[in-house]
Amino acid sequence: MGLANRLTEPGGALAGAIELAQELARLPQQCMRSDRTSTYEQWGMPLVDTFRNEHEHGIEVLNGTEFREGVAKYSAGAGRHGESA
Repeated sequence: MGLANRLTEPGGALAGAIELAQELARLPQQCMRSDRTSTYEQWGMPLVDTFRNEHEHGIEVLNGTEFREGVAKYSAGAGRHGESA
């Protein structure tokens, strides 16, 4: 979402950025894009509208094939213990 969430040793920024990008690429992309879009759209909205907006985006993700496929993989044992599937 554009926030720094780790530090690297001097000279390690590129390797750290690549590692982070690879981690993010393994996450469910429909959900990631939905969260990003929702965050941008909510700027300046009243709180109640931000909840409604987040809910609408979340329902789209829950109705998507990526979510159903992810649940099936998780049920089969993939992605347990904080690991990306």
